[in-house]
Amino acid sequence: MPICDDVDVSCLADMTVGYVGADLYALCREAAMLAVLHYHQDCENDRISKVHFYEAFKKIRPSSARSSIGQVEFKPVYWEEIGGLDDLKVLLKQSIEWPLKYPDAFIRMGLTLPKGVLLYGPPGCAKTTLVKAVATSCHCSFLSVSGADLFSPYVGDSEKILAQVFRNARASTPAIVFLDEIDAIVGSRSSSGSGSGVQERILSVLLNELDGIGLKTTERRGTKVLLEGTGNCQDDKLEFEEVINNSVMIVAATNRPDVLDDALMRPGRLDKLLYVPPPDKKARLSILKICTAKIPLDPDVCLEFLAAETPLFSGADLCNLCKEAALLSLHMNGLQATSVKLEHFQKSLQCVKPSLTANDLKVYEKLSGYTVKG
Repeated sequence: MPICDDVDVSCLADMTVGYVGADLYALCREAAMLAVLHYHQDCENDRISKVHFYEAFKKIRPSSARSSIGQVEFKPVYWEEIGGLDDLKVLLKQSIEWPLKYPDAFIRMGLTLPKGVLLYGPPGCAKTTLVKAVATSCHCSFLSVSGADLFSPYVGDSEKILAQVFRNARASTPAIVFLDEIDAIVGSRSSSGSGSGVQERILSVLLNELDGIGLKTTERRGTKVLLEGTGNCQDDKLEFEEVINNSVMIVAATNRPDVLDDALMRPGRLDKLLYVPPPDKKARLSILKICTAKIPLDPDVCLEFLAAETPLFSGADLCNLCKEAALLSLHMNGLQATSVKLEHFQKSLQCVKPSLTANDLKVYEKLSGYTVKG
């Protein structure tokens, strides 16, 4: 297959997570067909470039991703698209990206690879967006599960769905399994009393998965076992295979860490607890710059002033403020509006209030020992 010099095969290998041989063959064939269509009038140039491979990626999906359970489509998110949180970004790279991309370094230092990370903090502070950025940076499979995906009116279905998500993740490593709003999925056995039997069973499955990513799976290996001397064949006695797979990382997010079960939080399960704080003044300025990148601002708009005037605003609140100011400009000036002025932001601040309160933040700061400045 004639390929251009700009095709990096090792880069393609990193991007083909979960692809089996037949998938790779289909990918190369699709790239070749795209090249033929592209160069149908240019007989001298018939090489396949990286652009053709990238276009082929949009059409050829890995076999392991064809199950709908846990599979989500999301627009790639890059680190520079997230304002502030510089220290947290470094911690996320070290806690999630390094173990998935450089496991040899951990083994060389005698370290066991971490199994899970918990992101906690007030709502609207980019916990889900941060996880998407990690998945984009790692070029790994991304499976997301929430309570709406798991809960079923049929007994045993919820546990089966969660177990299937992890099987799909092991089939397409390296992979990140994201449990959004984990407090709604499992909760705590101690606080629920008799509680929800479904939540307790889901928690049991999750703990088993965390204790051995690739937990013991019953897999028939040859024939059934014949017990010597008895002459009886036990149909239910199968060989077991421990599928240890350190290329699956569990990332959970919650804004209520106090209601999670203690068994879930111990070392060896969710190894790393990372607090996602609300933005300080510097982070708010960074977020405002990103949110207003496509909004035509009048020269009188001072983002530093707006950052100082928006304490207790989360990242989501700041994005909403920018949208409201742009809408207000449109309403006040009609369809001929060409820019957003400072007065539009000031009027929007009168109706757009922060979703966070000082009392809420004290709870998180007590858990993490972190104090927001500005």
